[in-house]
Amino acid sequence: MCTVMKFNQSVLQDMSDNNNNDNKVWKWHIQDPASQKLTWNKPPKSVLVIKKIRDASLLQPFKELCIFLTEVKEMIVYVEKKVLEDPAISDDENFGAITEKFCTFRDDLDDISNRVDFIICLGGDGTLLYASSLFQESVPPVMAFHLGSLGFLTPFKFDTYQSQVDQVIEGNAAIVLRSRLKVRVLKDNWEKKARLDEKGIILTNGDTESRRKSVQYQVISEA
Repeated sequence: MCTVMKFNQSVLQDMSDNNNNDNKVWKWHIQDPASQKLTWNKPPKSVLVIKKIRDASLLQPFKELCIFLTEVKEMIVYVEKKVLEDPAISDDENFGAITEKFCTFRDDLDDISNRVDFIICLGGDGTLLYASSLFQESVPPVMAFHLGSLGFLTPFKFDTYQSQVDQVIEGNAAIVLRSRLKVRVLKDNWEKKARLDEKGIILTNGDTESRRKSVQYQVISEA
């Protein structure tokens, strides 16, 4: 099964669902194959912030970014509930006033596909892939900051995050298209099962093939 999403030199945007675009806050505009630009139908109001779990080095960038988004840009910020369960965040009284403004969700229970205007990832390529997996169909534009070990798909540096976020919100951002491929690997298992012959005699040496899902992968590559 294959789904497609678009993704920028920092911004990722979906192209798999062209229906009901009037309801979307964002759209994509292509001038030529080498020049593609993100534009907004109306100013974005909500953002999903994805942080790599159990990485202490990302705590300060995460807090700094969230303060900027909520206090300065006055945006609705969505954060995974498990991120806020980190004692380094939940026990921080100075940051408590910010977390109270968050909209929280659980990735296995809540559907936020129609609530988020764009996504900001803090981490590496794995964090970006995880963010895309939260959306089964259309994926909002994704801005990925390289704060992890691998950063082939995360071009932004966090040092200038404020100006970079401003450019995305203002619709002044180039995009790079990416294809999201969902791959399931199946392996063949042979099982011996009893069966009846034409005369109703039970035979036990018949082999019947059964397929079982072994592994599932998600891959992002250039469109």
